[in-house]
Amino acid sequence: MSLQHEFGIWGGAEGENIHFFLDELEKPLVTVLHTTFLPGRRSTTQSDILRRLIMQSARIIVLTERSRDAVEQLAGRSLNHAHVISHGIPDLPFEAPPPGWSQGHSCMRRPLKLISPGFFREDKGLEFILLALHDLSEKGHYFSYLIAGEPQSQFNGQTSYMAYIQALIASLGLSTMVTIEARYLTVEEQVARIRDAHLGIFAYQDSSHASSGAVPLVMGAGRPVLCTPFEYAKSKEGAGMILAKGYGASEITSALAQFAQFDGYEDAAFDVYGRSRAWTWPIIGQTFTQLYKAFG
Repeated sequence: MSLQHEFGIWGGAEGENIHFFLDELEKPLVTVLHTTFLPGRRSTTQSDILRRLIMQSARIIVLTERSRDAVEQLAGRSLNHAHVISHGIPDLPFEAPPPGWSQGHSCMRRPLKLISPGFFREDKGLEFILLALHDLSEKGHYFSYLIAGEPQSQFNGQTSYMAYIQALIASLGLSTMVTIEARYLTVEEQVARIRDAHLGIFAYQDSSHASSGAVPLVMGAGRPVLCTPFEYAKSKEGAGMILAKGYGASEITSALAQFAQFDGYEDAAFDVYGRSRAWTWPIIGQTFTQLYKAFG
């Protein structure tokens, strides 16, 4: 039995309805833990859910080495049945990025095109990206920024967070530079938006954030990403992963300003695309298959 675990999809205030399912389950269980955390970082309810999944599963799959460290600390022991498998991505053909940006004050200038795909969440730090863009635009930099995704109705606070971001865009005078496409996008639509950009940007504020489907999707579509130094981003450090030195607007401003001076973006796009080939679903699927075969 394969179980993909994420809080909020199993019902209950904190996903605790999963216990009813686990009470009745008799088959061997392989669990993929998309959200992991260190002891004391989440509620007792969520910690108990993860501990039960760890104990009841024949195999535990996490997405990074740091995630394995976290679940071992949560369990209070070494876990020989825990395995690290990267988050999979579609196997996409490479497409070159759009023409380069031209900053300055000329009427012929072209924007540096940024994108943040994925659902709205309060810890995504979109406000810090907007503050950074405001600072840079005041200094003459020219950007376009697409936030592509909608709030998840099952989670409290996401709709109000989007309203806050919309109000902040207006108050900062960024309405001509920033667009929110507030709807569910198919994978094909997300890929099309990513390919129309030069750079993905993610400003998660939780340093222990260990899972992402959006970050590797951007990289797999051949675009580098700029991230705050959260756990998943640090696990992908290398070609195509630009880490800001902190989580605030000033650190994002500095990292964006450096990228805006970069003229090797075409090579960077090809390099990150090549690196991401190891995460495609056909390859990741073979690794999963090997684990499942252990059950005969």
